[in-house]
Amino acid sequence: MESKRLAMLLVVLLRLGGRLCEGCLEEERTALFQLKPFFSFIDVGFYSIGEKDSSSNCCEWKRVKCNLITKRVTHLSLNVSNIIMFDDITLLEPSWDDVIYPNPINEMYHDSWRNKMKSWYLNASLFLPFKELHMLSLSGNLIAGCVHNEGFERLSLELNKLKILDLSYNNFNDSILSSLSELSSLKSLNLAGNLLTGTNPVNEFKNLINLEELYLGENNIKSLGSLFHEKKGPKLSKLEVLDLSDNMLNNSIFSSLGMLSNLKYLYLDYNKLEGRIHMKGKGELGLIKLEVLALNDNHLNRDVLPSLAALPNLKSLYLDRNRLAGQIHIKDLNALKSLEELRLSSNGVTGFAPSQAELRLMNLKVVDLSDNLFNNTIFSSLAGLSNLKTLTLWSVRGPIDINGGLRNLEELHMSCYSGCTFNLRPPLLPSLKTLYLKGFSFNLTTIASPSHNKWQNLANLTLEDSSLPLNFLPTLSSLKYLHLSSCYVNDNFMHDFCKMTNLRELFISGNNLKGSLPMCFSNLTSLEILDLSFNDLSGNISALKSLASLQWLDLSYNKLQIPSSLGYLFNLSKLQYLSASNNIIYVDEMHSVAPRFQLREISLSCCGNGGSFPQFLNHQHDLVDVTLSHTHFKVNQFPFWLLENNTNLKRLYLVNCSLSGPFQVPFPSHLVLEDLDISNNFFSGNIPTEIGARLPSLSSLNMSKNDFNGSIPSSFGDMSSLQILDLSNNQLFGGIPEHLAWGCSSLEILALSNNTLQGPIFSSNFSLMSLSKLQLNGNNFSGMIPNALSNCSFLGTLDLSNNYLFGKIPSWIESMYSLSTFDVSRNQLSGRIPQWMGNTSNLGQIDVADNHLQGLIPRAFCNLNRQLQFLDLSMNNFSGILPSCFKPSNIEEVYLSKNMLQGPLPNAFRKSSFLVTLDLSYNHFSGHIPNWISNLSQLSYLLLKRNHFEGEIPIQLCKLPHLSLIDLSLNNLSGGIPSCLKVTALNKVPDNYSWISYNYLGANWSISIEESIEYTIKSRSDTYKKKILQYMSGIDLSCNKLTGEIPHEIKNILMLFTLNLSHNSLTGPIPRAFSNLRDIESLDLSYNNLTGNIPPEFALLHFLQYFNVSYNNLSGKTPERIGQLGTFDESSYVGNPFLCGSLVGKNCSPIAPPKAPSDSAKDHGFIDMDAFYASFFACYIVVLLCIGAVLYINPYWRQAWFYYVQMTINSCYYFVMDNLSRKFGC
Repeated sequence: MESKRLAMLLVVLLRLGGRLCEGCLEEERTALFQLKPFFSFIDVGFYSIGEKDSSSNCCEWKRVKCNLITKRVTHLSLNVSNIIMFDDITLLEPSWDDVIYPNPINEMYHDSWRNKMKSWYLNASLFLPFKELHMLSLSGNLIAGCVHNEGFERLSLELNKLKILDLSYNNFNDSILSSLSELSSLKSLNLAGNLLTGTNPVNEFKNLINLEELYLGENNIKSLGSLFHEKKGPKLSKLEVLDLSDNMLNNSIFSSLGMLSNLKYLYLDYNKLEGRIHMKGKGELGLIKLEVLALNDNHLNRDVLPSLAALPNLKSLYLDRNRLAGQIHIKDLNALKSLEELRLSSNGVTGFAPSQAELRLMNLKVVDLSDNLFNNTIFSSLAGLSNLKTLTLWSVRGPIDINGGLRNLEELHMSCYSGCTFNLRPPLLPSLKTLYLKGFSFNLTTIASPSHNKWQNLANLTLEDSSLPLNFLPTLSSLKYLHLSSCYVNDNFMHDFCKMTNLRELFISGNNLKGSLPMCFSNLTSLEILDLSFNDLSGNISALKSLASLQWLDLSYNKLQIPSSLGYLFNLSKLQYLSASNNIIYVDEMHSVAPRFQLREISLSCCGNGGSFPQFLNHQHDLVDVTLSHTHFKVNQFPFWLLENNTNLKRLYLVNCSLSGPFQVPFPSHLVLEDLDISNNFFSGNIPTEIGARLPSLSSLNMSKNDFNGSIPSSFGDMSSLQILDLSNNQLFGGIPEHLAWGCSSLEILALSNNTLQGPIFSSNFSLMSLSKLQLNGNNFSGMIPNALSNCSFLGTLDLSNNYLFGKIPSWIESMYSLSTFDVSRNQLSGRIPQWMGNTSNLGQIDVADNHLQGLIPRAFCNLNRQLQFLDLSMNNFSGILPSCFKPSNIEEVYLSKNMLQGPLPNAFRKSSFLVTLDLSYNHFSGHIPNWISNLSQLSYLLLKRNHFEGEIPIQLCKLPHLSLIDLSLNNLSGGIPSCLKVTALNKVPDNYSWISYNYLGANWSISIEESIEYTIKSRSDTYKKKILQYMSGIDLSCNKLTGEIPHEIKNILMLFTLNLSHNSLTGPIPRAFSNLRDIESLDLSYNNLTGNIPPEFALLHFLQYFNVSYNNLSGKTPERIGQLGTFDESSYVGNPFLCGSLVGKNCSPIAPPKAPSDSAKDHGFIDMDAFYASFFACYIVVLLCIGAVLYINPYWRQAWFYYVQMTINSCYYFVMDNLSRKFGC
């Protein structure tokens, strides 16, 4: 009989063997390959289906789990997540953190995918071949539903072993419920994070008789109707876990839950529950087995507590962030006799009543009372909780006095709101193992003596922003984990640490420790983690050479002297993590022996001269993360050997390392490297053409600010995982490879700015749909703005400035709802600003300067009043007035210069209190400068040059404390100069100058639209960037009709660099106090009616480079040519008939008039003028013909030539208008 059974088993195995392919069934392996096109976007970091060789065993794939005997697939995880869900979800005791709520990292990951993917429809019959499927996860795929007649109902007969189905974080609506109705074998169903509303009938669940877990959180459910009961009896009677969190349910939900007699876990947090819950008794609610109840983040008041007495088995109660204000009656809590965990944080609770009573919850182990209004009597109320293990009290007030009780407390977490002291009276908390205190000061008299310390079990101590008494730490002999942050302990504590020989972790970051590391640190032989970062330590690190157990070391942000060889650390065989950035790195003698450690992460950034690459790196083979930025190495090649030696290296940062020579890629290909940053070096030559094949797994590549030339390799298109590519500020030429625009479908940031790339931007073969930032500025691209970008619906930054683009601004940009920065300045665009530009909800920065745009500024701009921060319409042909409704309240930069705008200065900026720059120069604005100018409290640059403003200079300008440049020249202003007028040079560019931070995947990216400001200094009109202007201050009131004397108060402007009061009708003397303007570089007082002498004290102005007092009525002797006054010639003094001295050619004593010079003979020279004129005109005609022929043949040169001619005409116009007008009285 036994032999017969064995023979039958062999027959079965032989039959199965014909269907196996290296361990898995051929039909199921084929079915997995059929699934791959629908799930090709599965998260990076795990093997996607079919990623391995086609002959491999599919049971070994990371998203597949098979039965060990039958080799059939039992678990299939196709979720967009960082976690592969193979293990069965625990049906009876699910974890609060792992089951109900997603991991925070995974939740962010889901949100990121949700913003980038489009909904699609699933053919559920694709899963029919998996006959023994036990668990199926499709979470996070944004599936909107199923193909007609191919829904989950098709699985009911074939997949009768399916127990766990996860459809969370998709776009299913209520119609999915009918598709799931026949899956009677299900025990766990997850529909969280979908679009369910509960408004449709929900009788579809009646057949799910075995269901034990149901997750419906993060939907829009308002009601469940008869989901859980009907006339015939209860439905889902086996349900033990129900998650209804983050919906729109109100108090009526409890009437729907009464029949769930087996329910143990109920989550109703983040709903619209209000007031109290009406629970009269066990018969009505029926949740007699309920153990966990989450009601946090609702609007319940303290009357909810008496209703919970009907739950005899309740063990965990979550009421955080409700409205339980006032005092809570202790009898209401004592009724919950089975309670083990209680969370009441952020409710405004003031205490427990009556104050003399004690809580008698003998099973209570965990209590969180954080962020309430308790006083120091709280511990008296808790003293009776004899079994309490963990207590959390954030934001307590006043002194904390623990007199007794809580003898079994093991963890205490407290932070101080104000005025907190921690008074210890022995014996106290004898079982305490973990103590976290923030913002406390200790009572020194009670803990200074070691005999008073009864914390023999304390192993983990964390103190933040707390004072620490001397001789306290050495008494904690059992301490293993010590964290001190911002406690500002003195240097004597360094020796106290040496006495704590049982320490395994020591974090003393940010405590302003000074001096050197004591040699007694060698006593800490058990230390595994040491963090000394963000202090002021100096000296060498020899004290660390004996810490044999050390695995993790952070010395960053000190003044320690770190040898580039790391010789002091060679014997630390367990060391895996080292950060020593922002110290003093120096070159020492190279060690020929190999270190005993094998590092996984190392950071030696900044500062110093690293010489050649550290020799110890040649012996490292397990590196994962390497950062050597801002350390200057004398190396003329890329360290490709670092990649070849470390096959698991994922991140390599070599920013600003003075590396030069060609960039070499490793051989063979490195399949793991994800992030590579070699920016700001001196690499030259071509980017290797095979870079895409050698580094195929890159997700971030930054090669900016080097000297790379040649074309962009098309092999970049082979990097399917590439998300960030920055090749800006090089010398690359040619076009953007079509394969890059098609193959890099995951690309989110593309920066190619400041090269010499040319041709059209993108062709029709374009798949960069995930782009969020595109910077192509500073190149030679031509053509129109490509329509291919219309599919980039997530594009936030579009910078195409400084190119040769023409045509109109395309209308499809209106649909780019994520667009926040739009810069097409310095091109050849024409037409009008489209009306739709005002309809983009996130647009905050607009720069269309220096184009050929015209027409009125559209009224649709009024829709941008809240979000607009930067506006540059300068150097176009806009006309008319600003729309009356345009009143941007948050704008910081406005540039409208060199247009044809007119009318009085509008009220547009009346409430723009954040405005830093207002440039309206070279327009036709008229009327008075309004008094509301004083509302612009942050204004630094006011430029109203060459308009038609009249009236007096408003005294309200004196109320602007941050003014740096004032240019009111070339207007019709009259009256006197306000004596209170002043400017201030900025020490640095303010933070609110349009600097926008961009954080992506842990890397900081910043963008800036930084326009230049035109300002006249030393009689020359130039443009200046903000980085230069921060060191300047100036006042230009020239070419007006100002009268009166120059105010003597100008002497108080100690940081004035330039002052121009020329071409006015000012009278009186030059203030002698001008000699106090020690920083002034340019002083122009010409073309006025000034009288008196030139103060000789001007010789003390050592920085004066331009000085002009010509054409006044000054008298007396010109100043002695000493100091800076010796550098000025007669042009500075001409036109003053009463001045005398050598510089003006007039002797200060009377002399005879000089004789008239005799006429000189004319010399016609030896050139034959007729021949000269003939040859000149012949050459001129030939040159014109050649230029015409070239422009006719080459359309690109023709376009560039006419653009150059147009720009030359504009420049000449503004030069003439700005400079020559001075010679003709403005």
